[in-house]
Amino acid sequence: MCYKISMKNVLVSGYIGFDNFGDEAIFYALSTHLKKMGYFVSVLCNKKQNVSKKYGVVAYNYKEPFEIFKAITSCDILISGGGSLLQNKTSNFSLFYYLLVLLFAKICFKKVIIFAQGVEPIIGKIPELFTRTILKLVDFISVRDDKSKELLESWKIKSNLVSDPAYSLVQDKEISKKEGLIVQLRSFKGMDDKLLSNLCDSIVKNYKDEVKVFSFQDEVDENICLKFVEMIKKKSANAKYISAKSIDETINIINGSKYMISTRLHGLIISNALQTKTFALCYDDKIKTIVEELNLENIDILNYSQDELNKKMDNFFGDTISNVLPYRRFEWDEIDFELAKQ
Repeated sequence: MCYKISMKNVLVSGYIGFDNFGDEAIFYALSTHLKKMGYFVSVLCNKKQNVSKKYGVVAYNYKEPFEIFKAITSCDILISGGGSLLQNKTSNFSLFYYLLVLLFAKICFKKVIIFAQGVEPIIGKIPELFTRTILKLVDFISVRDDKSKELLESWKIKSNLVSDPAYSLVQDKEISKKEGLIVQLRSFKGMDDKLLSNLCDSIVKNYKDEVKVFSFQDEVDENICLKFVEMIKKKSANAKYISAKSIDETINIINGSKYMISTRLHGLIISNALQTKTFALCYDDKIKTIVEELNLENIDILNYSQDELNKKMDNFFGDTISNVLPYRRFEWDEIDFELAKQ
């Protein structure tokens, strides 16, 4: 369905310009679609020169008050998302930053849209009250999972359920011939030497070809990925480190792989969508949510036994895992309709 629009400036606020594959993939999908629909796209981000060149958008420094003011007062519509911006597990500063951007946009009489976000329970009464109050001012909210929708419903806030926008990058992509194993790791609580050693032993036992250890965000992933490569080599097995790649390169590498073991949400999403056999290393609620939604084989890295890991790895490489459930396609009609409304 197409909507007739006048040229509008859409400003996007999110975790953009930090070279995180998942957040960059969502912005890539969103900005590409917005430009295709005839909107002028701007963004609050880190590394604004890089972002502007990479995506062909006008970029503003997300930390500079004057640039934030200029970006918001110049736009017609503010889109916040996707990803998990509205949470304070990372920090209260992060939560309040994104909420204050929303609030200032509403003070400036701008239309505000929450786009395909994962909203997590907020820690603390004051941060929760602030979050609930500001979200009630927002014009339209879409969330990417049932738990986020249920949380907002408990706050008496209406939202629409959508799939993750990253699906739009791969849902019509031709599936490649499959060969090889990718292991994607990130530094996080529970991702310690014991887990790495156990995972290494299970992989080397079951898989005899080269293991590609893939970073999705070098600043966070590189050290632990390189450590894992060395562990595998000490077992007299072949291993190769792959530094973070562009969105398209990452998708193509995953598409060509037979197996993927991933810690990151969008590694799991892209891998499953491209029919690459997928195993999840769960470290927080958003990973557990997608694992439940897609019925992926997994372990909880904070609560597992070596026997459990060994058995599940045997099943994973032995083609005896349970059936994976189909994913929900991402459809743009709903957001297009909301953007076009006066």
